[in-house]
Amino acid sequence: MNRRALLGLGSWLTAAALTVVAGTWAVSLIGADLTGQEVRVMTSGEVERVLAGASGGPVAQPPSPPPGAAVRSFSYPEGSLMAACKAGRASLFSWSPAQGYGVDEVEGGPAPIASIEFESDDHRIVVEVTCPYGTPSATIRPDDDHESD
Repeated sequence: MNRRALLGLGSWLTAAALTVVAGTWAVSLIGADLTGQEVRVMTSGEVERVLAGASGGPVAQPPSPPPGAAVRSFSYPEGSLMAACKAGRASLFSWSPAQGYGVDEVEGGPAPIASIEFESDDHRIVVEVTCPYGTPSATIRPDDDHESD
């Protein structure tokens, strides 16, 4: 073989060896389970213990409905809420927007009408709670009056 062919073969073997080393190193960075090392999935109890120990500050408990109030929950694709009625006045005491939604405005009461607005990037509704006959009743309407930001 001539010298040029040997030099080319040596260069190719060096490049191939470096590629294998770099590939092995990259796979080790991706995840231990790909390299055969044991990866253990946490149980839900372990996850709860870890989250309970996380320092995110105290979690505020939602207020309780007034004693003797009529309570009802409402659920919509945009979010859910719990409302109470006492002495003809509506109060919202807990709510949760659906994934992809947020809460824009809350008129929590107690008032003749309590309301909450659930919004996403392209959809907005207002839920209004009243107390006919002393029981929470909700109506929803699109919020067409709200200007886009």
